[in-house]
Amino acid sequence: MPANRIAIYGKGGIGKSTVATNLSVLFAQAGLKVLHVGCDPKRDSSMKLLDGPAPPTVLEAMAAHGDRVKLSDIVAIGRHGVEFVEAGGPEPGVGCAGRGVAMMIERLDELKLVEKRGYDVVLYDVLGDVVCGGFAAPLRKGIGREVYVVTSEEPMALFAANNIARAVVRYAGNGVVLGGLIVNLRERGPFRDTLEAFARRLGTRVLAFLERDPLVRQAEYQFRTVVEVSPQAPISVELRRLAGWMSRQCVEDAPPLPTPMQQHEFVDFVRQHFAETPPLQVCDAACAGAEDGS
Repeated sequence: MPANRIAIYGKGGIGKSTVATNLSVLFAQAGLKVLHVGCDPKRDSSMKLLDGPAPPTVLEAMAAHGDRVKLSDIVAIGRHGVEFVEAGGPEPGVGCAGRGVAMMIERLDELKLVEKRGYDVVLYDVLGDVVCGGFAAPLRKGIGREVYVVTSEEPMALFAANNIARAVVRYAGNGVVLGGLIVNLRERGPFRDTLEAFARRLGTRVLAFLERDPLVRQAEYQFRTVVEVSPQAPISVELRRLAGWMSRQCVEDAPPLPTPMQQHEFVDFVRQHFAETPPLQVCDAACAGAEDGS
């Protein structure tokens, strides 16, 4: 049976790596063989999956070994048996990070990594929006066939989700589908109905609502996932439900081609649907301490 190929996209800083690493752990805990692919020059996707030192990135291995790069040079094994590779990239301010992702995917394809190691799930944690063609490589090559977008109630996160839906339409000929939205809420508020309406407007669905939870940050201070540190917490239960649902899906179960908005349509949608949202409560120091468990 071919591997379930998943690509996690979304606006920078929206929580893609947090969602992706938790999902990889949950897939592995369920007995699946998992490859986690970090598509970020910061090589930070695997930090919560590995206890020992980080392995060389694909670009570092290519620089050191050229065409003689072997799978053992770039594949590491983390907790729960999760295997991972990191793209790597240039130093900040030097070179094109997206090109590093494209080069990594080309090298993994040449080495037949997925075919040789028989993964059940391959999960791509992709940096930011798809403005750069390099970061769209998992779509252009039909590698990450199921695209899931992490978003929040914030307008720019929704704007990125709309743009990613446009990219899915562009590359649908490669067999790419938009599986749905994973909402990682930044604030507490009556956003669910509006976000469900946004998903319907895009021709997709909301698969999970993740409430803001200080346990996520506490787990990350230990460089662990919240599903490991606090497995019974509500957010862990929701992530486990999402992972179970995703592991049972196939491309044919996805909704039809998404229907993204043009920019003026997006602006009108946000103005119309968020205009009645009550103002957020300002949290004082005492309130903030209570929320963080202090």
